[in-house]
Amino acid sequence: MTVRYINEPTIEIRSEQPYVGIAVQATLLEWDKMKEHVEELYEWLAKKEIEPAGPLFFRYWIIGSAEEEFHVEVGIPVERMAFGDEQVIVGVIPGGTYLSALHQGHPDHLAKSFNELEIWAKKEGLELDRRWEGEEEIWNGRFECYLTDPQIEPDPAKWEIQLSYLLMSDDAA
Repeated sequence: MTVRYINEPTIEIRSEQPYVGIAVQATLLEWDKMKEHVEELYEWLAKKEIEPAGPLFFRYWIIGSAEEEFHVEVGIPVERMAFGDEQVIVGVIPGGTYLSALHQGHPDHLAKSFNELEIWAKKEGLELDRRWEGEEEIWNGRFECYLTDPQIEPDPAKWEIQLSYLLMSDDAA
């Protein structure tokens, strides 16, 4: 029996959302340093007296592996644009149509859930918003949003994580 970690995918229209983040390049073997950046980002927001406008997320630009680096932003939505600094960047989650599903369970199984969501999109004839620069596949909107706060629920097997892909707009097609 195959274990599924995601619910039935949904399609929704979202408005753009400003965020602050830290850009990171790391392999899966170096993934633990993401936790340091999460803490650093929350500390930066507290120091600036900026309240988060939503839960922590990872924005994937380039997908890596155990040997190849992922290009990721650890981000937190904010109400209004802020000024970054030498470490913290500012950005905007693009508005548009998104394909989403809720991953329930340990983050170690996220790759399987993302894969299931991509297969579902292909079956439905949906085009995910990405482009190629040489050999590099660049995602314009691939997100992993942590709906469960690890401070409240420390057991990763009980976490809920929303997976989202920006869909290619009719203008870009």
